[in-house]
Amino acid sequence: MLARMPIRMEIGAVFTHPPKNHTTVIKDAYKPLERELVFDIDMDDYDDIRTCCSGAKLCMKCWTFMKAAIKTLRRTLTEDFGFKHMFFVYSGRRGVHCWVCDKTARKLSNDQRTAVAEYLTLVTPGANKARSEAVKMNGCEELHPSITEAYKICEYYFRDDPQGVLAGQDILRKGPHLANILDSFASAEKDVVSKYMKDNPEATSQQIWAQLERIAVERARSATNFKQKQEVKPMLKDTIIQYTYPRLDINVSKQMNHLLKSPFVVHPKTGRVCVPIDINNVDNFNPLEVPTIGRLVEDLNRSGDVRQTSLKDYTHYFEVHFVQPLERDTDREMQRSEGDLSF
Repeated sequence: MLARMPIRMEIGAVFTHPPKNHTTVIKDAYKPLERELVFDIDMDDYDDIRTCCSGAKLCMKCWTFMKAAIKTLRRTLTEDFGFKHMFFVYSGRRGVHCWVCDKTARKLSNDQRTAVAEYLTLVTPGANKARSEAVKMNGCEELHPSITEAYKICEYYFRDDPQGVLAGQDILRKGPHLANILDSFASAEKDVVSKYMKDNPEATSQQIWAQLERIAVERARSATNFKQKQEVKPMLKDTIIQYTYPRLDINVSKQMNHLLKSPFVVHPKTGRVCVPIDINNVDNFNPLEVPTIGRLVEDLNRSGDVRQTSLKDYTHYFEVHFVQPLERDTDREMQRSEGDLSF
């Protein structure tokens, strides 16, 4: 490592042969055996809806999208798929990586990984890519249970969080977002919103959204048949999903041999360390305060102890809350396998 001095390190699959010898092995014989199930979420995929930053830049307002993504992804992976051993990592610049390390996840084929990734893909980058029909799962009368649970998480970060989509991005007062949302409204309802905006020129996005919710409630009251009542249900839910649901780089997840930056490396452009995020303390994580390479040098010069740097809390969390539970489960699996082989 000291001799080659790499600027970054990435992790791939476990192969049938050492990767350095791949040119000496018959092509069909050299293949991946297992690999963690990984997900990549980049902040620039939210550029069509965030108003505070763009590109590789981020702040605590747009970091709200990552908080919603982490909680939504964790819920789906644990409750819908039953995975236990996963951790989320700040990429060091503008996004989040998720590593799922259960044995069943590591053994998934490319087709199975693709199926999981597509199950999790509801919103794609670009304006209005998830509208009512997508959220209703191709026109079904009820929302898919997974989307219903995701909606409960997304709703808070869209509507109620102090730095959420409405408060932090002010989307109903900036850009084409309000006009896009009103596309599904009747002419008379649009007139009500226009009048409200004219009478309340200083109204915040939260106040405008409250007006939209009142219109949805009124439409539900006036619905005269089952079909009309069903059409009201996703009226604003699809908007919340569109603006808050995780936007995955699906190609990272589909192939076993895809590389992903290792946790704890230093991002070459920001100098920030790719640190794990405490899943139970997501709301308090600040990507702008993670240790940098410069800060670690200062820590080492001051204490001389590699265990007493500003990475201490992150390495402790990684060991205690991820590595040790995974080791315990792996040991139990090995003991069961040995018991099955005994006579």
